[in-house]
Amino acid sequence: MASILRSGKLLRHFAGVTRNLVVNTVRDTESSTLLQKLPCVLQYQQGFANGVSGNVKTDLTLDDQLRRLDKDLRRVGRISRQDLEDVLEEIRAHRSATSSQSLMVIRCCGNLVPEEMPEVRTALVQEIWKTFNSINVPMDISHYNALLRVYLENEHQFSPTDFLAELESKSLEPNRVTYQRLVARYCQQGDIDGATRILEFMRAKNLPVNEAVFNSLILGHSQANDMESAKGILGVMKQAGVELGAETYATLMCCYAKHGDLESIQSCLAECEKNEILLIDKDMLDIIYHLTVNGHGDKIDILLSKFHRSMGFNQECVNVILRLVNKGYEDVCLKLLKIMPRNNRPNGQPVDVGSFFIRQMVKVNRPIEKVLNVCNLLKEEGLNAKGLLIAAEAGLMNGTGNNALLLLQEMKKSGFPIRQHYFWPLICSSKPNEMMNILQKMQTDFNLTVNGETLRDYVIPTLKEENWDKVISLLREAGIPTGTAAAAASFVALTNHQIGKAANIMQSHQSIYNGQLFRGPLLQAFANTENYDAFVRCMRQLFESEQRRTNATGVSLPSNKEAVAATEKAEDSKESEQNLAGESGESELSGEPFYTSDVVGDLVLDVVSYYRSKSVGILENLLPKLVEEGFTISNGYAARLSEKLGSNMNPNVSQLLAKLSSGELELKPLSNTQKKRSVDTLSVEELERFIANVEAKGENSQNLKRFLLNACFRSKNLEKTLEVMKNIENENFQIGSGIYAQLIDLYVYHDRIEDALAVYQKVKAKEPNFVLDNLKTVGVAELLLKQDRFEDALNFLEKNKKEAFHEMDTNYNYTSRLWRMLNALADSGNVEKLQKVFDTLLGGNYVIPNNVLLGPLIKVHLVRDDIPKAMQAFEKICDEYKSTPWKNELARRLIQTEDATNLQKLTDLSTNIHGEINSLYDLVFSFVECGRIRQARKILETPGLRVRPHRIDTACERYKNEGMVESLEGLVEATKDLNHIDRDKIYYTLLLSYCKIDDVNKALGLWTKMQEEDVTPSDAFLLKLAKLLESKNMKIPFSVPTVKQDQNVESKTKVKAEEELPKKSQDVRSTNASKYSMFRKTLNGDDVEAMIAAKYQLSSSEPLSIHDLSRFIEQLVKVNRLTEATKCVNEMLDNKRVPLPRVFKFYLNRLASSGDLETMKKLDDQLSEEQKRNVSFDNRYCNANTAAGKTEEYLKILSDQLANAKTPEEIAKFAEKFPRGGALGMLEKHPEILPQFEKLAESYAAHKHLGPVNMLWIHFMSQGDMDRAKNVWSKYLSNAPRLMFQRVLQTAREQNDEKLAQTVVDQLRGSKISEGAIGNAYSCLIDIQCSKGNNDKALEIVKTAIKDICLENINRTALQNLKAALEAEGKKFPYTIPEKKSKAMSSSSSHSSDDDVSPTRPETRPPKPQSEKSKDS
Repeated sequence: MASILRSGKLLRHFAGVTRNLVVNTVRDTESSTLLQKLPCVLQYQQGFANGVSGNVKTDLTLDDQLRRLDKDLRRVGRISRQDLEDVLEEIRAHRSATSSQSLMVIRCCGNLVPEEMPEVRTALVQEIWKTFNSINVPMDISHYNALLRVYLENEHQFSPTDFLAELESKSLEPNRVTYQRLVARYCQQGDIDGATRILEFMRAKNLPVNEAVFNSLILGHSQANDMESAKGILGVMKQAGVELGAETYATLMCCYAKHGDLESIQSCLAECEKNEILLIDKDMLDIIYHLTVNGHGDKIDILLSKFHRSMGFNQECVNVILRLVNKGYEDVCLKLLKIMPRNNRPNGQPVDVGSFFIRQMVKVNRPIEKVLNVCNLLKEEGLNAKGLLIAAEAGLMNGTGNNALLLLQEMKKSGFPIRQHYFWPLICSSKPNEMMNILQKMQTDFNLTVNGETLRDYVIPTLKEENWDKVISLLREAGIPTGTAAAAASFVALTNHQIGKAANIMQSHQSIYNGQLFRGPLLQAFANTENYDAFVRCMRQLFESEQRRTNATGVSLPSNKEAVAATEKAEDSKESEQNLAGESGESELSGEPFYTSDVVGDLVLDVVSYYRSKSVGILENLLPKLVEEGFTISNGYAARLSEKLGSNMNPNVSQLLAKLSSGELELKPLSNTQKKRSVDTLSVEELERFIANVEAKGENSQNLKRFLLNACFRSKNLEKTLEVMKNIENENFQIGSGIYAQLIDLYVYHDRIEDALAVYQKVKAKEPNFVLDNLKTVGVAELLLKQDRFEDALNFLEKNKKEAFHEMDTNYNYTSRLWRMLNALADSGNVEKLQKVFDTLLGGNYVIPNNVLLGPLIKVHLVRDDIPKAMQAFEKICDEYKSTPWKNELARRLIQTEDATNLQKLTDLSTNIHGEINSLYDLVFSFVECGRIRQARKILETPGLRVRPHRIDTACERYKNEGMVESLEGLVEATKDLNHIDRDKIYYTLLLSYCKIDDVNKALGLWTKMQEEDVTPSDAFLLKLAKLLESKNMKIPFSVPTVKQDQNVESKTKVKAEEELPKKSQDVRSTNASKYSMFRKTLNGDDVEAMIAAKYQLSSSEPLSIHDLSRFIEQLVKVNRLTEATKCVNEMLDNKRVPLPRVFKFYLNRLASSGDLETMKKLDDQLSEEQKRNVSFDNRYCNANTAAGKTEEYLKILSDQLANAKTPEEIAKFAEKFPRGGALGMLEKHPEILPQFEKLAESYAAHKHLGPVNMLWIHFMSQGDMDRAKNVWSKYLSNAPRLMFQRVLQTAREQNDEKLAQTVVDQLRGSKISEGAIGNAYSCLIDIQCSKGNNDKALEIVKTAIKDICLENINRTALQNLKAALEAEGKKFPYTIPEKKSKAMSSSSSHSSDDDVSPTRPETRPPKPQSEKSKDS
C-alpha cells in the first residue's frame, strides 16, 4: 500500500483530468498580428505606427516593464531583445536600479532570449553589467552567480580563475552556487581536472555537493568523450545518497545525443519509465536539440512520439525551434512544428501555425530561397497560407531593406495587394536619399499613391529637416503633389507646436486640410504658444478647406443665417443621438464632429474645454479676433459655451458671444440637503432624554418607547432592559410577543436558561400559537445542551419547528450559532446525539445543509478515529447534499494510513462536485501537508492541469498563519522548475515563517536556494531578510534595496504588515489619517502587496467607504487574488454593505470563470433577490457551473425547482431568475446537454414562460441548425409578443452571414413583435450587404422593408452607410433619412438581457493608458 502512494500510481486514477482541459495550443505561440486575420494588413500598422517614428519611448516605469517581462516569461517562456534594451534604456535614463531589478535583468540574457544568437546575448549582458557598474548599482554574490548562469547558457568562453580573482578584488565571498557553476564551466569545456579542483575547494569549505554538480560532471565526461565515466557518475550519486531525478537522466541523454547514441537514449527512457521518473516535454526537446546540432537530426523521429504534450508544450517547442533556426536546421524545425497541437477557429478550420518560424528565419538572414521554400511548404501542407506575408513583414520590421523589397516583389507576383503601411518601417530606418528612392519605388514599382498618414507620421519626422519649404520641395521631387505635401508639413509643424509656421504653410499652399485631423494638434500648439493671430489664421484655412470640400461634393453653401439654423438643427439631432446611446459626461475635448457651418464653434468649444478655469481670459483675447475675422457661431454653440463657463462668465465675454450669435443659456443653482440622524440609531440614554423632552411638551411618546426597548436589547444590558420594561408596563404600554422573544434571547445571552424558559411559558400561555424564531430557538437549545439537558433541547426544537425555511435565516450569526452547537456535540464524540439533533434541525426547517454545518457529521467519526464510518458519512453527504465537508482532513488521514482505495473514492466524490482541477489541487495540498512531495509534484506535472494561482496563495497564507513551516518547505520542493507557477510568493511566505520562529540560518539558506533555482527575490524579501540578519548581528551578504521615502512607503509598509500589527499610538486620529491616506494611495498603484499591507494597518473602528473597499476588491481581482477579494466581499456583506455594481460584477465574472461554486453558493445565500438581480447573479452562477464542469447537475437543479413549484407565482419567480445569457454559453461549450436543456425549456413553455425556448431558438439559429430553429419558432415563438434575438444578429454580423440575417427577418415578419424590432433585423441585413459591397441588394432590402415597416424603424446608421456607398458609386439614394428619435420616443420589442453577462461595455473601467495601458475581463 505504501509503495502505491510513494510511486504515484494513484495518479493513474486522475488521467481523466485531461478530458475537460485545453492543452496549450498553437494559437498561444502565434503573435496576434493583423496578418493572421487580414492578408492585406501588417502588424506594424497598429504597433510600429501608433506613434511618430523615431525613438518612441514607453511611459512604463522600470517596475512596470520588469513586471511585464516576468509575465511574458511565465506565459510563453521567452522575451525579446527589444524588451531588454527598453529596460536598459530606462535604467540609463534614471541612472538607478535596485538590487532585485538588476538581478532579474541579468538573468534574462541567457536562454530566455532564444531568438538571439548566444554571442549577441553575451554582448548584451556585458553591456548591462557595464551599465550597472557605471551607475553604481549595488551588486552582491547573487549577481555574479546570475552572470555565471548566463555565461554557461550562452557557452561563453571565460576563465574560472579570473572570475574568482575578480570576486576577491570586490571582497565578495563565493558561495555554494558560485562553485557549482564554476564546476559546470570546467565541465562544459571537458576539463575534469579543473572541475576536480573546484570540488576540492567545496570539500574544504564543507559545502554540499548536490544533483546539479553531479549533472555537470556527467556533461564534463561527455565533453571529454568518456561516456563510460559519464554513466558511472550515476553509481557515485547512489553511493552519495543523492536521488537520481529527471534532470540527471535528461543530462545523460543529452550527452548520448551529442554522440548520436540513440540506443543508449532509448535504454535511459526505458529505465525512467521503469522507475516512474517523469521526463517533461522540455527534457525531450533538449535531447532532440542536442541530436540535431551535433549532426544527428535524422535520428529524432523515434523521439517525436515520446511527448506528453503537457501545459506549455507549444511554448517549449517554439523556444527550441528558434534556437535551431539560429543554427540553420530548418528541416528539424518543420518536424517539430507539425507535432504542435493546433486550435480551431469558430468555423472549425485550424488556425495557421509557423509564423514565428518564418520570422526567425528572416531575422537571422537565412537565404531568401530557403525562406520562400519554407513558406511554400507550409502553404502546401495547410499549415499557413500567409507565410509570404509574414516573411515580408519580418523583413520590413527588421529593417532589411533589400530582402524586404524582394519579398514584397514576390507578394506582388503572387497576387497579394501591396499596402502603403508595409513601407513604414523601411522609411523609418532609411537615410533621406534612400527614403526618397523608397517613395519613388512605391509609386512606380508598386503603383501606390503616397498618402498623408505616411508623410506626416513617418517621412517628415524621419527627414528631421527644420526648413519647411525644403521639406515640401523634397517631397515634390519624390513625386508627391504639392497640396498633399503642404497638408502633411503643416500638420507636423503643429505637432511640434510651430503654429506660426503651420499657418504660413496653410496660407501659402491651397489644400484640403482635414478639420477633424488638425483639431487636436492645433489646440495643443495654441496652448503651448498662445499665438492668437496664427490660431485664427489656421482656423480660417480649416474653414475655407471645409468649404472647398463641400463645393467639391456639389452641395451649395448656406449663408451665415442659414448656417446657424442648419447647425442648430444638426445639434438637436446630435443631442438626441447622444441621449439614445446613453452617453454621459464630457471628454477632455468636446468630441463633436465637424460641421461645415460651425468649424469655429467646435474649435472655440475645444479651447474652453482645455483651459477650463482660465478659459475666460483666453476668450477675451480670442473672441474679438473672431468678430474681426467675420466668423459666426450658432445659438446652440453659444449656449453650450455659456454653460461650460458657468459662474466664470462675465459681461464682456457674454457680449462677444452675443455678437457671434444671437442667444445664451441661463444656469440653474443646485441645492444640497443634509441627512438627519434616524431614531433607531440613538443610544438608550439619548432616547430617554428624547422621550422626556417629548413628554414635557405633552406629545405622545408611545412609539418612541418601542425604540427605547430595542436600544436596550441592542446594548445587551439585562438590568436596564428589565427596568425599562417594568416602567413601561406600569404605564399600561402593550408589550407584544416580539419583545418577549427578544427578552428570551437576552436571558440566553446571559446564560439564564430558567428565566428564558419562564418567559417562553408566559408568552405561550397568552398566545398558544406563539413560535420562537429560529435564531432564538437554536440559542435556547444550545444553552440547554451545554447544561446536559439533551431531551429538553430536542423538545424545545420540536415545539418551535417551522413549516418552511426562511431566507432571513441564512445570516452568518445564525449559521455560526448552529455550527457551535453541532461542533460541541461532535467534540464529545457522541454520534447518536449529534445525528438526532441534526435530524431535528433538518426536519424542523432550521437549516439548509452546507459544508460548514455538515462538517461536524464527519468530525464526530474522526474524533473517534473511525475512518470507515467517516467515509460512509462523507459519501452519504456527497450524494444527498452535494457538499464535501472535512474533505481535506479526511484526505490527510487516508494518506497517512496509506488507504489508496478510499483516497481514490474521496477524490472521485470531490470531482463530481467541485470539478477535476479543484479536486486535484486539494489533493496536492493534502500530499504536501503529509510530506508526500513526490506525489504532489506528479499531480502538478499532470498534462493540461491549469494553474490556479489563488489556490496556491491561499495555501501559503494558511500554512504561515497556522505555523506549518514544513508544509511550506514541501510546497517549495513540489513546485521546483515548474515555470508556470509564481514561486516568489511561496518563498516570501516561507521566509516570514522562518522569521516568526526565529530560524535565521534557514532564512539565509533560502536566499542561497533561490539563486540555485534562479528565482529572483523581491525587494520585500531582501528587506525582510536583511532586517532579520541585522537583528542577530549577522553580516548581510547582499545589497539591501534602498527605499525612497516619497515613492516607496508602500514597500516598507508591506514588510511591516506581515509582522504583528503595530501598537496603538498615542495620537490615534493622526496615525489613522496618515494610514488612510497611505491606503488610498496604494489603491491607485500597482503594488497589490503594499495595498493589502496598508489595509491591515487601518483601525477597525472607522470603516472604509464602499468606494474604497470596492476599489480594493477590484485591484485584488485584477491580479487573481480571489481569496482576499472574497474575504473582503464577505466582510462587506456581513456589515450589510455591497460593493459597487461595476466592481461586484467584475468580481463575480472572475469567480465564475474559475469555477468556484462553493464561494458562489455562499454569496447566493448572503445576497437578497434585489441585489442578485442588480448583478445578474443567476447568469454568473450558471457560468460558474459551466466552468466547473457541473452543467448536467445544474440543469437538474433547475428542473427540480420547476417540478417542485406549486403555484404560478413560484413558477414565474423561477422563470424570471432563469439564466438566459449563461444558458447560451452553457449550450455552446457543452452541446451534449442539449436534450436535457430542451426538456427543461419545454417544461417552462408548458407554463407559458418562453424565455428558455427563446434561448433554444437563438442557439439553433447561431449554430446554423435552421430546421430545429424553425420547429421551435413555429411551435412556441411565432405568436410571442416579446422576443430576444440580438445575439443571432450579432452572430450574423460577425460572420457576415446574410442567410442567417434573412432567416431572422423572415421569421420576425410574421410575428407579433414591434416594428422597431423588425427594423433591427432589416438593419443587420442591410449592413451585411453593404459590407460585402452589394449596395444594390441592400437598396432592394430597404424597398422590401418599407412594405412591412416605417422607414424610421430602420437604423439610421445603416441607411446613412448605404447612402454614402451608393453616392460613392455615383448612384442616388431615393429616400430621405428620418431624423433621430429621442430616447423617450424610441422603443423596441427586442430585448437583450441574454447578453447581460457579455456586456458591450467593460464591467470594470480599464486603467488609463500609459502609452497604451492594457485593459482586464
